[in-house]
Amino acid sequence: MSDTLPDTQRMEALWNRRKPDRVPLMFMAIGFSGLNVGYTISEMYTDPKKRIDSKRWTSEQYGWYPTQTVSFSGTTFPAEEFGGQIKPPSSEYSQAPIVIRYAVEKEEDVYNLKIPDHLEKVGAIPKMIEGISYAMKFDGLIVAPNCFGPMDSAGSVIGIERTCRWMIKRPELIHYAFRVFTDFKIALAKLYADIFGTERLTPLVGGPSHSNQIISPKQFEQFCFPYIKELHDKLREMGYKHFFFHCCGEQNLNLPFWAKCDMGDPGIISVGHEVDLQRVAEYFPKDIAFGNLEPAIIQIGPPEKVYEVSKEIILKGKNIPGGFIFSAGCELPPKAPPYNVWMMTKAVNDFGWYDN
Repeated sequence: MSDTLPDTQRMEALWNRRKPDRVPLMFMAIGFSGLNVGYTISEMYTDPKKRIDSKRWTSEQYGWYPTQTVSFSGTTFPAEEFGGQIKPPSSEYSQAPIVIRYAVEKEEDVYNLKIPDHLEKVGAIPKMIEGISYAMKFDGLIVAPNCFGPMDSAGSVIGIERTCRWMIKRPELIHYAFRVFTDFKIALAKLYADIFGTERLTPLVGGPSHSNQIISPKQFEQFCFPYIKELHDKLREMGYKHFFFHCCGEQNLNLPFWAKCDMGDPGIISVGHEVDLQRVAEYFPKDIAFGNLEPAIIQIGPPEKVYEVSKEIILKGKNIPGGFIFSAGCELPPKAPPYNVWMMTKAVNDFGWYDN
């Protein structure tokens, strides 16, 4: 069966809590898109125009709804903005920037943390502003600003191991740092709203470092939840309507807390393969489920397995009352076999139609 509605109308239906004609496809695919059109992964984090264009073109090729995640330091944000140092991907096996020097290395460094002056000139933020300006010329979802929760900021500014150790031995340091990180994200969201307005921007919230593979649900409740809830409430007060929530990794035990945070009207709830889509429907009944084919299957599985597992996910996702977008459960592997990626498109075209 061929397409009957343009993707813009499919997404419009989901935003208005109506069923589209067919399940949309949408991907986090930074490195894959760059390599697909002949660019390098490094250019995806250094050249805003190439990053936006490569995703537009790859979306056109595979039938994805175009979306742009405009964070040019990836999960290392905001390392540079607080005085640390990052390294862009440069080797054959590099897929994203990495932190090579943390801004906080000693306990006393925590109390020197402050929101930088003139955010529009700091770190990767000028590049992000440039990227958003260019992306706004085209249709599609712009996922920005990066408002991942405080644990992800701590991982970039302090380091995950040090943060986890201080949660136990020096909890007051973590609360001080998380207060600064939250105020920083609020200030960043205000800057973007002042420059671009909030109509086209969808804040990126959630984050992988809150996973129960790293911290316990009790630690999440004590250290992360209060700041996250405040951040979401402040973003909504600014006028941001929809959030893109990436609940990365094993976060099943955190879901009761995430569900108490405002995700938008509606939000997009992106989960990895570790979280069943039915749990998304249970905890976020008014939001749009997103996911959740395991990236490893796309990378190393045979095409027929990619197709069959995609079919299972699509048939399950179609029954979610809040709506469903089919995707990988996280970033599409940069060097995924193109035919395996095409199998996901084929599965949606074969099984993703609604009986309206």
